Amino acid sequence: MVDNKKEKDLIENSKTLSDSKKKEMKANIDQQREIKSEDRPDSDIYAKTKEKDHETGIKIPTDAEVEEAKEWVDKENRM
Repeated sequence: MVDNKKEKDLIENSKTLSDSKKKEMKANIDQQREIKSEDRPDSDIYAKTKEKDHETGIKIPTDAEVEEAKEWVDKENRM
């Protein structure tokens, strides 16, 4: 686990940030620390992958993730 004390100190000592913005930024750092690396999405689109392509190293998404991403794009395009 990475210690984010330096980042928090920089935020706290900033002269240009409001107290509420400082609090929000520190909370975001804490929240990001709590996310396990295996639970983080591999890209902006797919959270779960089947495997990596052996030649390119690119992660291959599951069929369910592809379908979910397609549905999201379709929904966004209808708005």
